[in-house]
Parts: sequence; C-alpha cells; structure tokens
Amino acid sequence: MPLFSALRYRNYQLFISGQAMSNVGNMVHQVAITWLAYTLTDSVFLLSVVAFSKQFATFLSGLGAGVIADRFNKQRLLQYAHGLIGANTLLLALLTSQELVGVAGLIAFQITLGLCKGMEMPSRQAFVNDLITDKQYLTNAIALNSTVFNTARVVGPAVAGMLIPWVGEAFCFLIYGLMSLVIIGFFFFIRPETTTAKKAAFNFKSEFGEGVRYAVRFSPIRTSILLAAGMALFGVSFMVLLPVVAGDIFGRGSVVYGYMNSALGVGAITGGIFLANQNRVARLPKLIFGAAIIFSLGLAAISFSSVLAFTLVAIALIGLGRVIVFAGTNTLLQTISEDDKRGRVLSLYITGFMGSLTLGGLLVGAIADWIGVLPTLLIEGGMCLVLSLWYATQLKMILLRSTRQLHRLEIADARS
Repeated sequence: MPLFSALRYRNYQLFISGQAMSNVGNMVHQVAITWLAYTLTDSVFLLSVVAFSKQFATFLSGLGAGVIADRFNKQRLLQYAHGLIGANTLLLALLTSQELVGVAGLIAFQITLGLCKGMEMPSRQAFVNDLITDKQYLTNAIALNSTVFNTARVVGPAVAGMLIPWVGEAFCFLIYGLMSLVIIGFFFFIRPETTTAKKAAFNFKSEFGEGVRYAVRFSPIRTSILLAAGMALFGVSFMVLLPVVAGDIFGRGSVVYGYMNSALGVGAITGGIFLANQNRVARLPKLIFGAAIIFSLGLAAISFSSVLAFTLVAIALIGLGRVIVFAGTNTLLQTISEDDKRGRVLSLYITGFMGSLTLGGLLVGAIADWIGVLPTLLIEGGMCLVLSLWYATQLKMILLRSTRQLHRLEIADARS
C-alpha cells in the first residue's frame, strides 16, 4: 500500500494537517513548561510533580471520556476541547510574560490541560474511523498519525530549544495557544460521512458499565488492552532512566541525552512508515507480537551496553517496536470494535496506557534508586518479554475471533 493512501480523503487531509500543527505546538509547550518549572524551582522533585499533575489529570478525565465520545458529536467535542486548550495556554502565556506564574500556578495549568487532553483523546482517535470510508486504509491513517506525532517529537523540542533563549517561554505558550484555536477552523471544514447515532436517554453509569463489560468479555479487546497497559507499565517508563544513562554511564550528559531522544524518534518514524504500508488488519496481531519482542530485547540490550553506538541502535529499535505495538493495537481496537462502543474501548485503552505510564515512572524510579539503572532496565526488558510471550499464546484466539468480528461488521455495514 502506498505510504500516503489515506490522504485520498479530503476530510483526513484536513484532520492530519491540524494534528501536525497540534503535535508540534504541544511539544514546544511541553519543553517550555518543563524548562520554566525547572528554572522556577531548581528541584527535580517539583519538576516531576508538574509533569505528574498533567498525566494524572489526563488519566482521570479519560476514564469517562469514551462515553461522551460515543454519545455526542465527536467533531464538536474536539472543537470545544481545542478551544479550552487554547484558552488555557493563552492565559498561561499572558501570566508568564508578566512573571505572575509560580509553581502552584504551573500545576494548576497542567491539571486543566490534562483534563482537556483526557476528554479529547478518545474522540480524536475514534474520529479517524469516521473519516475513512474504506477501512482497508484505516491502518495507513492511524500509522500516519503516529508518524506525524513522532516527527513532532523530533521537531518540537528543537524549535523550543531555539525559541526559549531567544524570546522566552511565554512566546512558546502563545504559539501553542494560537495553533489550538486555528485547529478549530480545520475541524469546521471537515464533513464526516458517519455520525453518532441518537440514543433515547443518557445514563453515564449504565453506558460506562456497558463499555467495560464489552471490552472485558470480548477477548481480543481485553488481551490487547492488557498488553498495551503492561508494556506501558514495564517498558515505556524506561524514558525516566535515559538522562541517568546518558550522564552516569556515558558521562556526557545533555549531549548524549539528545542523541538518545533523536534515536528514539528515528526508530519511531521508521516504525510508523512501516505500519503505514500495511493494509491487512489480519496481520496486525502477528506484527504487534514481533514488535513487542523487538521492544523487549532493545530494553535488555541497553543494560549490557557500554558502547554509545550500540545503545543508540538499541534505543532506535525500542522506538520502532513501541510505535508498531501501540499504533497497531490502536488500529486493531478501532477495527474490531462496534461503532457505538468504539469511543469507550479507546477510552479504556488510553486510560490503561496513561495510568500504567504514570505508575510505571514512579515504580521504575524507585527500583532504580534501590538496585541501579542498568539492572532496572534488564528487569524491564524481561517483564516486557514475558508479556510478549503471553500475548503469543493468545494469538490464535485473537486472530480467529477478530476475523469473525470483522466479518460480522462487514455484513452489518452492507445491510445498512
């Protein structure tokens, strides 16, 4: 399949253009707020508190966001969410420019932003399905989303690094705030071909419970969410340890840390491009398993390496494996979920990921303080390998039940 197949849809062109702007702006904002927090506090602990406040708020609001995504118009929800994000960030820019923001203020802005992000993410991810009428291009669309996101992870910090010493953090916040408002315009011109079905009455508790029961009882969804949550808990949290590896193992601090982030980005972009060229959903579980093995071995390899070039290759493989595991799981969940439950399934997937990532960062940091960084990385790789092998034992079931579900959904679409 050609790399940019999903771009044949005008709606998706508008969507991905807005996402490209949003992702770059978000990374500029993230670097700027991290740097501002550090300059205000000169405390690593308070720096972690500022980061944790956003992650935890995203986790909390994401729990019920899928019910909202399934119930209401996702396009409107995304416009409202980006409007709130823009207002939040523009106010932060104004207060920062006047030197009126302290640590408590940063935490408050991070909590507000996290709440908005948690509400926005399930709607954004489920909305892709509404833009792609031919589902053979869905994998390509989600993989392109991932590629754009990981490209922004390379471009955004570089832009922020140039802007902060030149014009300051407030200008970085201003950029993201304005971009968020512009993105509302992109959504205004999108004309999705599917809409959310009207329901008689809204009962949040009942509909949330229905989504949880559906995800738990349908084994391919349950297994996929558990794999993603486990890999986030034991694997993705390795990012917390990279600055220590750069400084203590290789003794070159920020320079090597920059190389490591670039290697991770290159691997992630490569993984996204590879996934974008896949057009058979039936292959996804096997690709996810292979990528999980690569991810696990890459983590373990870092713990044995004292050669920078080898470590960078291992980190690039981690980036490649990570994208295929999570973007592939996202695609699989979107494809096999029923239309009226897709938002809730994605909400459970996202909150499982975010909750595990938040807890994993704290857990990995505590273990590393106890036994050291390199043994911790080896344990992480081993735990992810165990998860990968468990997933392999479920492959036959996932393939069989997913194929049956796809067949049922195709029949339902044909009848409608």
